[in-house]
Amino acid sequence: MATIGTKDAIVLDVARAMLVAVVEALADVDTQTPVVEALMAAHSRVVADILAGDGPVTPGRMRAMSKAITSSHDLQELVAAQRVGVLTDVLADRLGTSPTDNRVSHGLNLWSAVLAGTYMDVLDRFGRFDLDVDAEAPESMRDRLNRAYRIITGKPAGEQ
Repeated sequence: MATIGTKDAIVLDVARAMLVAVVEALADVDTQTPVVEALMAAHSRVVADILAGDGPVTPGRMRAMSKAITSSHDLQELVAAQRVGVLTDVLADRLGTSPTDNRVSHGLNLWSAVLAGTYMDVLDRFGRFDLDVDAEAPESMRDRLNRAYRIITGKPAGEQ
């Protein structure tokens, strides 16, 4: 894995800001809600806040982060590791279990698949990120998140 450069550090800062907001939003989701559904609800709220101009980052920074993540395998690994580092203890506490419990890693793996599907859904047929998709229709980020969630879990977003 490459050394973290300035671009990577900036992307990780944006991702961390979004993760912190997801953790805060997760606190408002009923603790009886299954982990992946709870993460979907929290993440959806954060994305909606960003698109409304009330989020932890601007819509432009979120788009730039998405482009950077999809263009670099090393950065994908760094962001995934950051996600695990931030969410593992939070999910373990939510489940009332140990961070090593398989339910925690299973939830993180499923959620990572949803996010990967969300990012990959914006690539063109040559595998290039189409930044204009979100600039032209900011709600497309929410649509991709919902579509990836539905494909990975087999449930529409918001279904318990």
